[in-house]
Amino acid sequence: MLHPPSPSGSAAEQERSGTPTTGPLPSPPPPPLRPPPSRVELGESHTKKPSPCLDKLADMAADDGFWSRGSELQPYTDEPAWYFFYGTLMNPDVLKSVLGLDTEPVLRSAKVYGYELTNWGQYRALVDGEPEMEVTGCAYKVRSAEEEFKLAYYETNAYIPAPCRIYFTDDGPAESGEENGTLGKVLKYAGNAEALKQGRFDRDLWEMRMGIRLPPAWRGGASRDVQQRGLEQKEVKGATAQDKGRTVQTACQSEKEVADSST
Repeated sequence: MLHPPSPSGSAAEQERSGTPTTGPLPSPPPPPLRPPPSRVELGESHTKKPSPCLDKLADMAADDGFWSRGSELQPYTDEPAWYFFYGTLMNPDVLKSVLGLDTEPVLRSAKVYGYELTNWGQYRALVDGEPEMEVTGCAYKVRSAEEEFKLAYYETNAYIPAPCRIYFTDDGPAESGEENGTLGKVLKYAGNAEALKQGRFDRDLWEMRMGIRLPPAWRGGASRDVQQRGLEQKEVKGATAQDKGRTVQTACQSEKEVADSST
């Protein structure tokens, strides 16, 4: 019986003896990584594929107004404005103190139309009126935004500025277009004018000054409840008076019957 020849030795012995090995060869090393693209290459690739939006912007004419719109905007500048006063600010000393002026303010006699005056406690309040209504007072030219801020601070947020036409009634220097009234501003009452004139609680002004809103059930309900209670009290009083009248009439009839029966 024939047997296969025995191996001549281990792989290590074959390597030492110079005999080639018959095992699998090792895998080759991986190729080196590609270096990252430089900025020049990135710029070239970007220019090769331009954006359609950039092409449209490049085709736009320089005089189409797109690039020059920003230059048309003018910076804000304070311009003097006439204010119409009708209450405590008609006093030169009060106005000088409020605005912090060094000299006496120049007030001009004037009037406005379309407004009317009413009382808000101890103060006068201007509210919208009929077109023919007239309010007389004084006008003052406010010189800066700082003076406008001081006026608003003095009047509090219970008053808001409103446009008006001021008609001067003195012999001062004439303004341009004075025959049609000079455009100006007036500080009018910011709440509900009807509630103010009727002496009712002004919910609108209260909510605005307090920064909160009353519950929906309270809106207008308080005045209706008061009116309803007043009607009920009147009805009770009327019924009581009628009952008293019937009681007196019954007592008189009883006395008369007793007197007749005794005779």
